[in-house]
Amino acid sequence: MKNFSLILSTVAVILAVVALVRANGGSLSSGLTADTVAEAVQQNPEKILQVFENYQQNKIKEAREAQEKAEREALEKYLPEINSDANAPTFGPKDAKVTVVEFFDFSCGYCKALAPSLEKVMADNAGVKFIFKPLSFVTPVSKYQAKAAYAANKQGKFLAFYKAVMAFNGRMSEADVDNVAKNVGLDMDQYKANVEAADISKSLDEVAALASNAKINGVPTVFINGKKVQGMNPHEFQAVIDEIK
Repeated sequence: MKNFSLILSTVAVILAVVALVRANGGSLSSGLTADTVAEAVQQNPEKILQVFENYQQNKIKEAREAQEKAEREALEKYLPEINSDANAPTFGPKDAKVTVVEFFDFSCGYCKALAPSLEKVMADNAGVKFIFKPLSFVTPVSKYQAKAAYAANKQGKFLAFYKAVMAFNGRMSEADVDNVAKNVGLDMDQYKANVEAADISKSLDEVAALASNAKINGVPTVFINGKKVQGMNPHEFQAVIDEIK
């Protein structure tokens, strides 16, 4: 990788010199020699550097624009799946005009910080549909937390479980997760069976594949009617919801 970067840098310098020679009236077909290039570099080091920096900035800009385009296209392609409530904890009217989707990880500190804001938005918007799609990559216990959340959802206790885990202070163990499940009133025999069930693992794998395909690379990521909304304050989310309404 270092050699490749060095090659790119060398090519960029050559291009910069060629551009400078052209700008100074030089000819590439006649008169451009190693001595010409060396002389141009020696006489115009600042210009060479500026051209090189412009070249790098343009490449960075092109890469960023290409990435943004790929993300827009992926979002458009996979938006129906993002807004789908199949096998996902869902709250609110099925035919709601506004749909809020959160991709999150129970072990993510930013997700924990965002949780109270989302809980307030839920409480203030009974007519909005909320869909929760857990990912599991932040810590080794993330997947167990996500499985436990789906198990809680089967008993109608997802929100209670979600709030308790997000409010938990410190890093959780699997035993801590089980204690939360017990404290929110789950039937523990059914819970244990569901945590190990193939359908829950399949649902989580589908969420992970969707996030990868839709180029959702970080958590928390929140969509409101397909629009990615950045922010941690409930007023920011409410403003987007009110605009759609």
